[in-house]
Amino acid sequence: MKTFLKIILVTTIVFSILAIVAVACGTAVLQRYASSRVDDDLITDYAVSEKTSFYCVDRDDLNSFEMITNAKLDSGIRYKYVSYGELPQSLIDAFVAIEDKRFYSHNGIDYKRSIGAVLNYIFHGQKSFGGSTITQQLVKNLTGEDKPSIERKLKEAFSAMELERRLDKSEILEKYLNIINLSHGCVGVGAASEYYFSKNVSELSLAECASIAAITNNPSRYSPITNADEHVKRRNIVLSCMLEQGYISKREYDNAKASPLELHIPKEHQTSINSWYIDMVVSDVVTDLAQKYAIGKQTASWLLYRGGYKIYTAMDVDIQKILDEYYENEYNFPISDTGELPQSSMIVIDPTNGDILGVAGAVGQKKGNRIQNYAIDTKRPSGSVIKPLSVYAPAIERGLIDWSSLISDTPIIEKTESTQAWPKNANGKYEGDVTVKYAIDQSLNTVAVRVLSMVGNQNSFDFLKQRLRINSLNEKEDMGDAALALGQMSHGVTLREIVAAYSIFGSGVMSKPRSYFKVTDADGVVVLDNRAEREQVMSEESAAIMTKLLQSVVENGTAKGRISLTEKCEAAGKSGTTQNSCDRYYIGYTPTLLAGVWFGYEYPKPLHEFGGNFSITVWDEVMNLIYENDRYSKGETKFVVPDTVQRLTYNAITGKTDPADVNPDNGEVGWFDIR
Repeated sequence: MKTFLKIILVTTIVFSILAIVAVACGTAVLQRYASSRVDDDLITDYAVSEKTSFYCVDRDDLNSFEMITNAKLDSGIRYKYVSYGELPQSLIDAFVAIEDKRFYSHNGIDYKRSIGAVLNYIFHGQKSFGGSTITQQLVKNLTGEDKPSIERKLKEAFSAMELERRLDKSEILEKYLNIINLSHGCVGVGAASEYYFSKNVSELSLAECASIAAITNNPSRYSPITNADEHVKRRNIVLSCMLEQGYISKREYDNAKASPLELHIPKEHQTSINSWYIDMVVSDVVTDLAQKYAIGKQTASWLLYRGGYKIYTAMDVDIQKILDEYYENEYNFPISDTGELPQSSMIVIDPTNGDILGVAGAVGQKKGNRIQNYAIDTKRPSGSVIKPLSVYAPAIERGLIDWSSLISDTPIIEKTESTQAWPKNANGKYEGDVTVKYAIDQSLNTVAVRVLSMVGNQNSFDFLKQRLRINSLNEKEDMGDAALALGQMSHGVTLREIVAAYSIFGSGVMSKPRSYFKVTDADGVVVLDNRAEREQVMSEESAAIMTKLLQSVVENGTAKGRISLTEKCEAAGKSGTTQNSCDRYYIGYTPTLLAGVWFGYEYPKPLHEFGGNFSITVWDEVMNLIYENDRYSKGETKFVVPDTVQRLTYNAITGKTDPADVNPDNGEVGWFDIR
């Protein structure tokens, strides 16, 4: 008996402890979401029905902006905001009847429906949860969060209750009816009324009100245009719900149900095509809006397209015009033997502050908005253009190598009967000990891998991702020698990322690339402040030496004789070719401008038939056109070298700078940090 009582006592204590822990955990979880709320700015901006406008900066006066008159946002979205007073009562009743019949009595959550949804989830595995009130649907539409998870539903529920405390029922209905998706690009009942029936919302009949309410549950399935039969069935269900709940009489129900579906669709308006630059700005602003407001990109796009925003871009009008005209002309690019035109992209950046001055996303006439942009969207392996960033810059900064350091140009893995020598150089040769300067000139793969081993793969990867912001790299897949030393990444990087990283060779400062300065709302309040972000990631001395090494690439290396811009100003750069010659790059810079070019096919395949690196040709031709502008031709023409970096003569055989070791037969000149 005593044993039994002990078991009862112990069991009671254990369950009591578990209950206390469960309550404590439950309280903690609830407290975590209890402060959830929808941003007031988000609610306000959705009430705006104005088009966004764009402005470009005067590059001679960065405080002066001019409107870009030919930039227009047309997403295919139709929208017309209507106030609660304009809404016919039948339309309000239709939505409440079909979507949330206890709308006027709950506090944001319909507990009866929610419990039913939870039970369905537990016993029937229905993962859609359901049970959402109109207020919860408003929250979901505003935030863009629709992931089927308990966490999301908890946040949504608390946000809905908080919203009900701040807004009355009419305000919630007004916001909701102006934000819902009603198919074919119609957002809100105002747009749907005009698009489907060519009427103002106040003129809708009972049947037409029910029709619009019918679409909400599944806009694709219940489209009155593409699925008229399904739509009418759903419309009649809406009418029956209105009848059951006392919103309409039997006679009104019968008449409306008998009404045929009569649509009056207006003719479509032609969409204007924006430049590659405007597309890029739109993409960047959508990303930043989504991050700031913690909303989905679809919701952020909506805010941008109809929020009446003013976007102040960093675009250089003259440079963008040159890029647009050059890339639209397909005759500037070679065609394959089979008549196929490869693709290309280019981006131009001010290395001192990260301002993106111009961008071209593809070859040929641009045929749509927000289409594939090979400069900012496409990720490809970088090839040898990664070497200065991942290998040589960190090695020089850490004092592991200098201009004349001797490194062995021999395979890391020797050739055997079963294996090939690795890595191979582009010319298929190995030359024994060579200087760092020569290795960079000739883009030797062997030396890059050996220097990487000095730096350390983790250090190299961290420098690229954390300091240079090349976020496309994957730590699990891009930590190997081939990725870091040779640019053979798993998925690749974008041209914008890799070009922006080269900004460090100006003065050792990494400038985050930006396409816009700020975004204001319709009232002039700053919504996004995109200030320049600059970080010193290496010394001026190391940056200057890297620039001189890359200047030697132009004068003596893989770009020798191909850069005519050197007649106007000094230039430095690095070419790159990926495995099987599927991608070709050239990233180059002058004392005032930084630019990069990618060349390849839409679907990667070898470019052998085009001979040399065509990206160098594009870079040189476009940059020469840019330098016809006085702003650049009359600017700085020589790279700045700090006093602590000097030209010294060294022994090309030993790599030593000791004067006693140098004579006319072995002496060469290089740049060294004398600190």
